[in-house]
Amino acid sequence: MPLLIAAAVVLGLMCGSEFNVAAIAHPTIKRLPVQTHIPLRAALATLLGKVMPFWMGGSTLLNLLLLLPFVHLSRDAWRLAAISGAIQVGAVIFSLIGPVPINNRITKWTPDELPPDWRSQENRWDIYHWFRTCFLIGAFTLLVVSIGVS
Repeated sequence: MPLLIAAAVVLGLMCGSEFNVAAIAHPTIKRLPVQTHIPLRAALATLLGKVMPFWMGGSTLLNLLLLLPFVHLSRDAWRLAAISGAIQVGAVIFSLIGPVPINNRITKWTPDELPPDWRSQENRWDIYHWFRTCFLIGAFTLLVVSIGVS
């Protein structure tokens, strides 16, 4: 049970951070002048690009550890944790294919040197991020429910 709670807390905190980026931080940053917007977006992309692989990877690993026999989850809790883990693995794979390559380009942007399609890239990243965030919130919900049935 402690591992299940730890997995839910870590994933829940990550979901909160991801939701903040999607619903508050990036929409606010987009309203700033380009001279402020781009350095701030690049700085956040750099910071979160360093932190999130460990956070997402660690959270996914905690979830997958729940599937080991020594954890002794009930059958229903195990199934919910397995679905949650599968969603998290999918989110990691999706991240590597979709938002991460764009994020890596954003880290190099400056107000004076922007690619012609920078707004399109930024919007695409935001859409990918919303999808990933919604799936992660679903995974978190399943973990919380698994606590109740364990």
